[in-house]
Amino acid sequence: MQQKMETIRIPESRVRVTLAILTPPLLLGMALLTLAVESPIAVPIVFGILGTLLGIVVIFDFPLAVDLTDLGLVRVCLARRHQVRWENVAAIIKPKRRGLVLVTTARKRHVLIDRILEPSERTALMSIGDEHDIQVEL
Repeated sequence: MQQKMETIRIPESRVRVTLAILTPPLLLGMALLTLAVESPIAVPIVFGILGTLLGIVVIFDFPLAVDLTDLGLVRVCLARRHQVRWENVAAIIKPKRRGLVLVTTARKRHVLIDRILEPSERTALMSIGDEHDIQVEL
């Protein structure tokens, strides 16, 4: 019988999460502020559209953490969880600067986290890559 793996959570940096959550309301506030002062009507419209679109992205697609489970990888966002089973993972790669990107067998790319990994997280990812025959480039 196969031993069950414990869930490993790799969180996003607190600063990046805070900035991502605060930016859409600040843009919407700027839209209201530019309505109060005499400015061209296009300025509050642009701020409002940017704030709304960025808010939607933060709520539904900004990863707060990544859970590594025995079934697969789960991107945890504010309003949803995006699970990718191990058989659908082609590779987990590190871009040129920092962070992790998931590449699926359908060649889709998903940002997992955007920070430098700790040594224990690197070790866990390497062992999962070996266990599930996934290319892991750190």
